[in-house]
Amino acid sequence: MIPLAAGVILLAGFLLMASAPELLTSYGVKEMFRAWEPASREHLLGTNALGYDIFTELVYGTRETLFVGTVSSVLTLLLGTAIGTLAAYPGVLGRFFNGVMNVFVLLPRLVTLIVLASFLGTSDWNLIMLIGTFSWVGTARNVRAKVIHINEQPFIECCVIQGYSRGHIILHHILPNLYDVLISRFLLGVNSCIMMESTLSFLGLGDLYHPTWGTMINFAYKRGAFIRQAYNYLLVPGVCIMLLSLSFYFISIFFEMRTEAIQES
Repeated sequence: MIPLAAGVILLAGFLLMASAPELLTSYGVKEMFRAWEPASREHLLGTNALGYDIFTELVYGTRETLFVGTVSSVLTLLLGTAIGTLAAYPGVLGRFFNGVMNVFVLLPRLVTLIVLASFLGTSDWNLIMLIGTFSWVGTARNVRAKVIHINEQPFIECCVIQGYSRGHIILHHILPNLYDVLISRFLLGVNSCIMMESTLSFLGLGDLYHPTWGTMINFAYKRGAFIRQAYNYLLVPGVCIMLLSLSFYFISIFFEMRTEAIQES
């Protein structure tokens, strides 16, 4: 229960920042002050090169970071579940999707994302589509292994004998039994997608009009935070990325432990 409590507390804090930022800061996102002010009671993390309050920028950036990470993970889950389920069945269809999985395993994901993001443009939806399209392989492999295991169970054989179609068996008997794999992969997928989005945003491929924490680090690096010794501008967004990733990881540990306990019983 300790990992679950730690993960829920951390995630609740970030959800509060994302859903009600005005409760945590009285400044607007584009409200300007003197540039490079140090941390003080008025500005908890100081101000940046444009005079924006860094803490306010951090709070409002939570929503964008969570949005991109969560939606990317949902897309990853949908693609991975569909392809993994189809790849588990014998025949031409199964071999085709197994081949697709093997191709995507060999692709250098980060390099591919950098090249495609450079051509497609820097927007949240472009990043979501790219991250989701190239992050489903791990989910598909886990789903495939689970579907193969379920297909060997007696109740699936009974369904086949009774004449149920393959689509009916998948929708009503296989997918409901994938919940443990899907929950775990979704939580870990959010973690992975947030890290990937932060990496691309740090490289300057994120949405500059709706900055995430990765974009904040990019701005800090480019605008001379090192020279100004504004280390909080560089470190705090990175710490938030780490804590948000840990929150989903801790929650996923709880579900993995619960699944193992159910299987052992």
